[in-house]
Amino acid sequence: MTSRGCVLLCAAWLVGSLACAAETPKLPTPSGPYGIGRVAYDWIDTSRMDRLSPDPHHPRELMVYLWYPTTHPSSDAHGVYLPGAKQMDVDPKIQQSMRDGYGDNWPLIVSGAIYSHAVESAPPAKAPEQFPVIIFSHGLGGSSFGYTSLIENLVSHGYAVAAIEHTETAGVVVFSDGRVVRQYQDSPPVGLSPAERFQRMVAQAGAGIEEGAGDVRFVLNQLTRLNAGDRQHFLLANRLDLNRVAAMGHSAGAEFAARACELDARFKACVDLDGAMVPVLALPESGDGAVIQQPLLFLEAFHPESQMGGTHEEHLAFFKKKEEQLAACPRGSYAVVLNPPGMMHGSFSDTYLLEAGGRPAETAVALHNLDLAQSFILAFLDKNLKHTIAPLLDDANTDHPEATVQRLGH
Repeated sequence: MTSRGCVLLCAAWLVGSLACAAETPKLPTPSGPYGIGRVAYDWIDTSRMDRLSPDPHHPRELMVYLWYPTTHPSSDAHGVYLPGAKQMDVDPKIQQSMRDGYGDNWPLIVSGAIYSHAVESAPPAKAPEQFPVIIFSHGLGGSSFGYTSLIENLVSHGYAVAAIEHTETAGVVVFSDGRVVRQYQDSPPVGLSPAERFQRMVAQAGAGIEEGAGDVRFVLNQLTRLNAGDRQHFLLANRLDLNRVAAMGHSAGAEFAARACELDARFKACVDLDGAMVPVLALPESGDGAVIQQPLLFLEAFHPESQMGGTHEEHLAFFKKKEEQLAACPRGSYAVVLNPPGMMHGSFSDTYLLEAGGRPAETAVALHNLDLAQSFILAFLDKNLKHTIAPLLDDANTDHPEATVQRLGH
């Protein structure tokens, strides 16, 4: 090859590499047979005041996005990834916050270059007659849309998912009238001792869990009321099977889901995604002594002790407490630890897929870990809400090279 040919070949390789590096991230096409529909609701719970609102008389208000199965092919859909992104982008402070969180992907989200597979208000699939329901809670400072891949995959397998935007817990919530509410930022009083600051943090966390659990139960109340009505007022009237409902959440949202299940027997299963409160508790505990009565999937990424907050002595106490709490879970519960390369706290969401920026190696790791987590979630939900067998969880001969599966139950 001539030197000129070599230069041209190298230049072509460099251009190709740069194009690959700049490729727009793309969410995986959901693996199930159904398409994805989505509809937004702005609901007000007049029975509760919003404890963090500047107006002490303002009732608790939530945006809830109901995702459901359709017959529209997922591969053909180019839906909005983050509803309200354009409104967020016109506020300089919120725009900067979003750029800090999403980096170079933020303009791609605003423009629609990064998209979901959801079709707004699409007709629901005609069969089955009713869909089992999952109520989903996001993590602190996040959004349910950050879990679009997970939600879409569940919907594609026949589930309806009511995803809550937890006001003041979410990074930003855009309400139906255009109001924008940012995450609440706590300002502890000056002069507190370390012990007092810790006690205040625990109290604030407890209050947040109670409110989040209240959100989850309120959404179930709303779905129950609307499901009994007509389709002129609710697209999925009589299509939700509210005898088959699970609560699921990630991080802080996992604590909301777990607490809701402690308080409410209407939930038939609970999915806790990396929700342990290190170095204190694995599951919420309150003065009422309520514990989870439903089958629980306690699914977490492997976290070496060196990456955990707290001292070694606190970790030892936490490990003991975690073992006690999980041992008290009912039959049909599982503790699963995922340990493939690159599996971290954010691997249950779209975080690392978007951060990969289309780079093949990083994208492959993110997709693999998403798929691994989703396989355990789907197996657990199918077992408890669709009453199918779950070899992934129950077959002692199933090889788990990237997971440790512990069967729980008393």
